[in-house]
Amino acid sequence: MLQVSLDTSFLITFADPGRTHHAVAVDYFRHCLAQRIPMWLSAVAACEFEVRQPVSDLPLQNFRIQPYNLPHAIRAAALFRGIRDDQAPAAEDRRPIIINDLKILAQSEEEGIPVILTEDRNTLFRLTERLRQRGGVKVRVLLLSEGFTPGRIEVPAQDEFRLPPNSR
Repeated sequence: MLQVSLDTSFLITFADPGRTHHAVAVDYFRHCLAQRIPMWLSAVAACEFEVRQPVSDLPLQNFRIQPYNLPHAIRAAALFRGIRDDQAPAAEDRRPIIINDLKILAQSEEEGIPVILTEDRNTLFRLTERLRQRGGVKVRVLLLSEGFTPGRIEVPAQDEFRLPPNSR
């Protein structure tokens, strides 16, 4: 089933018209509503959002709330071990692992949610790509900075088939 998970940076950008990619977040939100694509809001992301702004400011009636459960915790721990035990991470990936990103990623992986919408290129995106390369996850992360491309929700891997600019 086609569905998406919304990470904290997506929610922050969606809720703040002053952020650079606000319009992109709104476009994805509207697209998901129009196409009846379930949008999952992790309790973990809700907690992070609530630190600076009430989660009740979000249109909660449009989201499916995803509790953080034992299978998610077990999957997150396995992902953490896989990253921690990696003997030679790339230099740009030698940063502290953000455990909440792993939790949101583990929830999506465990529940078969194929796409996470985010603005977080530095942690969630890099972490997910690293785990994907190692075969640890199948989930794809779509970055708001890459603009609104609704087809990427349906076929998130289509970005792998882009032609170089001079080959068209």
